[in-house]
Amino acid sequence: MSVFRYKGVKNGKIVRSVVEAESVDEVRQKLRQEDIMVMEVAEVVGRGKSAIRPRSAMERKLSGFFISSGELENAIRQIVILLNGYIPVVEAFDIACDFSKGMLAQALNEVASEVRNGLSLAVAMRKHMPFLGNLSLGLIAVGEANGTLPEMFTHCRELLQQKRMIRNKLIQSMIYPVLVLLMGLGVGYYVTAVAIPKIAEVLDGETTQLPPVTQALLGTSDWVINNGIWILIVPFLMFFTVMILRRFSYGAIAVDYLLLRLPLFGKVFKFAANSLWNRNLSTLIDSGLTVVESLELTMNTMVNYCYRKQFKVVIGFIRDGKTLTCGMNSSALKKLSPMSMPLISAGEKSGSIDSGLKYVSEYYEDALNRRLDLISKLVEPALIVVIGGMVAFVYVGFFMGMAAVNSSL
Repeated sequence: MSVFRYKGVKNGKIVRSVVEAESVDEVRQKLRQEDIMVMEVAEVVGRGKSAIRPRSAMERKLSGFFISSGELENAIRQIVILLNGYIPVVEAFDIACDFSKGMLAQALNEVASEVRNGLSLAVAMRKHMPFLGNLSLGLIAVGEANGTLPEMFTHCRELLQQKRMIRNKLIQSMIYPVLVLLMGLGVGYYVTAVAIPKIAEVLDGETTQLPPVTQALLGTSDWVINNGIWILIVPFLMFFTVMILRRFSYGAIAVDYLLLRLPLFGKVFKFAANSLWNRNLSTLIDSGLTVVESLELTMNTMVNYCYRKQFKVVIGFIRDGKTLTCGMNSSALKKLSPMSMPLISAGEKSGSIDSGLKYVSEYYEDALNRRLDLISKLVEPALIVVIGGMVAFVYVGFFMGMAAVNSSL
């Protein structure tokens, strides 16, 4: 089967990529099924090195912030197609470079240059594409060693896709509540710092005879005017305090322990972590790595340090000759991810641990979706009640104050 590069139009946008097919007619048929209007199709042939400016040292450090997960997934998908079409690794990276842009194109070109000069692919990618992460880089090293690069690159793309989907779900579920909260705070600040002082002028500054609710309203306004800056400063101080604590092992464990026990949100972090580590460990074991190597790579991908600490415990037990089930039973992972235990135990007996872990990952991903739906349903009415309460407090305080002033005339 040959590899073809194409240029077409989909949803009014120009798209360029590669596809496997037996002929140009098959390419056009496949693209029509994807609603792509074909403009150009050509079979991929060998080519020379792309003339792209190498990145500076600073650009290499910042590349991970400027390369989107979607771009990276698409580039890896193209490399998989090219490798399956028996295109050499160097040429596959050169072609993927042509379809990429910015720092990703530069990184792919640098990797191709290093491999062309005799460096191994795994070392070159670890040097020039560290933003892929230790897990993906470890898979590529395994694929290069045992000749299964297409399969390992496919695993890399699946892991990146899984991570991106979970991250996007978390972000999307919080966008609306955060926007409503910010708008509420903005309205609250305007009312207390601007509107209420004008109301106080209408009340002729006479506050001793006013109802308690009106006095409380005016007192709140005075506090916001004098100390309102702390409403902005305190969240930033808390954020930087957490960041500083996470730079130390015990501080990081304590912070992450508290995150896992937050009301309502703690299970979000737990389900997200369980979904990721079960899928990652499943992929690594399926790739042919030993259990210890798989656990070490999985541990290094964990953001939560409570999980990292427990993985160290499990790894220690396995190195002492114990089974994975024994290690899990002796760590807090038994409580953090209870669904993993029976399937790991059954998998060790049947030799299919990876399949069981994949099912657990899907279970926790579904649990995460349900938890995010619950939060979105609870947060919206809660914010409406809070903001409505603020408005009611202002109106009641104002009108009761006006009534008290009129009755004293």
